[in-house]
Parts: sequence; C-alpha cells; structure tokens
Amino acid sequence: MMKWIRRHTIFISISSVGFIFFLTYLYYDYTIQGASIKGLLRHLKNVNFPFLPMHIMLFLSPVISTTIGYLFEKIFFYKRGLEQKVEEKTAFLKTSEENLRKLSEELEIKVLERTKQLQESLHYWKDTFDSMPYSIIIADRQYKILRINKSLSQFLGKAPGEIEGKKCQDIFKTPDNSCPIEKAMRTGNPASIEFFESSTNRHLWIQATPVKHGEIEALIISIVDITELKEKEYLLEKSKDAFLNMLRDMHESYNNLKELFVALISAFVHALDAKSQWTKGHSENVTKYAVMIAKEMGMDTTEIDNLKVAALIHDIGKIGTYDYLLDKSDMLTDEEFKLIQMHPSTAVDILNDIKQLKDILPIIKHHHERYDGTGYPEALKGDEIPIGARILCVADSFDAMTADRPYRQSLGMEYAKSELKRCSGTQFDPEIVDTFLRMIDH
Repeated sequence: MMKWIRRHTIFISISSVGFIFFLTYLYYDYTIQGASIKGLLRHLKNVNFPFLPMHIMLFLSPVISTTIGYLFEKIFFYKRGLEQKVEEKTAFLKTSEENLRKLSEELEIKVLERTKQLQESLHYWKDTFDSMPYSIIIADRQYKILRINKSLSQFLGKAPGEIEGKKCQDIFKTPDNSCPIEKAMRTGNPASIEFFESSTNRHLWIQATPVKHGEIEALIISIVDITELKEKEYLLEKSKDAFLNMLRDMHESYNNLKELFVALISAFVHALDAKSQWTKGHSENVTKYAVMIAKEMGMDTTEIDNLKVAALIHDIGKIGTYDYLLDKSDMLTDEEFKLIQMHPSTAVDILNDIKQLKDILPIIKHHHERYDGTGYPEALKGDEIPIGARILCVADSFDAMTADRPYRQSLGMEYAKSELKRCSGTQFDPEIVDTFLRMIDH
C-alpha cells in the first residue's frame, strides 16, 4: 500500500485538492443553513444563475482535480521515462562509439599486419618463381603470357618484357596437332609433350597444367631441357645393346661358364646400382634376404639358385629409366610413376633372348604383384604369383623401407617389420612374412 502511495504521490496530491474544495463548500453551506441537512439540500436545490455555474464547478472539482492529477502523473512519468531512455541511449551511443573506436584501431592494425604479410608472401613467391631451375610460363585462358621466370628469360636470351604479352605458341613451335597447352585447356587435365625444338636445337619436355577455381582460370606451363638426358639415353641404349650382344654371345656356353656369368651379373648389378647412390647395395641386400627365406622354407637348390640370380638382377629394367626419376627428391607424377612401373616388363624384354634365364623371368616380371591382386604388371593374386616372386617382393620391400631414399630417410627396422605385418595378406604372402619375421627376430 505504501509503495503504491509513494508511486502515485502527484495524483493523490492534485486530486485531493478538488475533494477539499468540494467538502469545504458543503460544510460552509451546511453551517450557513443552520447546520441542517434539510436546509442544505433545500439551498442547493434553489441555487440560481449567476451562482449556478460556480456550484457546478465546485461539485465537479473532485472529478476535475482527479483528471488533472491523472494527466499530470502520466505526463510526469512519461517525461521521466523519456529522460531515462535518453540517458540510456546516450550511454549506449557513448559505449558504441568507444567500441567502434577500438574496433577501428584493431582493424587498422590487422590491415597493416595483413598488408605486410601479403607483401612478404608476394616477395617470397616472386623469389621462388624466379629461382626455379626450370623454365615456367603463366598464361591466361587465351594463351597470353602473363609472366615468365628468369630461367626462361635466360634460356631464350630475351628480357621478360619482350616475351610477356605474346601467345605461348609464338615462343615454342610444337609439332602440328600435339600442343599440350591446347589439350590441357580442352580437357581440363595436365598434358605434356617431348619434342626437338629446332630454333634452339634442344630437346624439350613441356607440360601444361590448368589452374582451376570451378573453371580454368590460367595455365602453368613448365619447360624442361632434356637434351642431356636424351644424349645419356642414346648412350645408354648403345650400352644396353652392347650388353645384350655380350649376353647373347655368352648364353651358348652358359653351363660351362656359370661362375663367370654370375660374376658378370654381379658386376652389371653394381653398374646398375651406380646409376643412383640411393640404390647402391640394394640388389645384394635383397638377394641375401631372399635366399635366407628360401632356405628357411625348404626350397631345393635349383630354386634357390634361380631366386638368387633373379634377386641380383630384379631391377635390371631400370637401366632404361631416366636417372632423374631414380634420384627425384619429391613425389613422382602419375606419368613418372607409370615409367617406373615398366621396369619389370622392361627387364623381361632385355633378358628374354637368354634361354638359360627363362626360369627366372617370371620371378623378375612379377616381383611387384600384390597378394590381393592389386599389383602390376598383370594384377596376379595369391598362388597365381610365382613363389620366388612372392619371396622377392617381401625382401625387396623390407630393404627399401630400411634404406635411405632421395625423398626420405630410412624408416627403420621396427617400422619395416610393422608394415610387413600390417600388409600381410594384402601386399605380401602371410606365410613368407611369418617366416621372414621369425628369422630376423632370432
């Protein structure tokens, strides 16, 4: 109750004035009429103009004062509410202004930092682009050259300004209907070509790679000078032919010269390993592991001898593989990996004319088949794969994992053993894995 009275003080104060006037008036008339109610009522009934309006006003004074009190109270609270809202809005605007100021300062700092990072990234990208050892072109969808790196500028003997803005086809004349740039743009996939460029008298390998963000936005074109590789390939072919001629001369007297033959095979393996420092000793290690497994499994002497020779020359097919692929320090492209996958079949092609080696050719050809049938070159599975090839697969994989490679360091003995266990039944024959792990654990 008191709370209501405090809240409505203005209303009560103003409305009570009317009631006071009204009661005072009645009391005054009451006393004038001899303190008689009947006299008072008779007096009020007989009031005439000009006193009638005054009496009406006095009678209505409670209603008028109550109405005025109600309106004043509403006006007061409305004004007070407006003032509070103005104060709250002012405080909110001040807080918002302060927050906006702080946010503006933070954004300014972030913009400056981001600008600095972008500038650093741009300088880093330019330095990296220009330091690439191979020639690179960035072209738009219309084959217009947007930028070249220093390697291409030096190769052509022209300043970037003389080349940028021209069409790619104006720089290198590829054979008709074989432009990798147009093919990449048409198919949306990388395309490459190897050809002899007459204006520079060089053998070149060109690959065009589309840059996509939904649709093709640009092309990255890399140009590699493979002249030295082609010359080495020519010399290698001559060496291979000479080697094959030597083997053909020897195979008729193979039975009488077995020890010499094995020695020559080993020497050739050393020459093959010398193609890359990373594979040095690999064939000997694989041979050691393969022979250990074969003996533990109770294979006969002839099978062990065949497996030994197969293990020694199982990578002979790599003689036809570019040196840079064997020494490459990063991941191979799909095309490069396909070239590597050809080495078992290439080995068979090299050795196919030597009839004394006919029993070891299946071992060499299928040493990259997988037990679950997902290997190459023929996707054989299970017992379809020669037992010698299954043994060679385990020995070859174990030595590869425990040796350093240009793209990684040795994975270690424990990791190699765990991988053999993990891939037992998928990549490897489970029986051979169990036999090999039992041997190296004792």
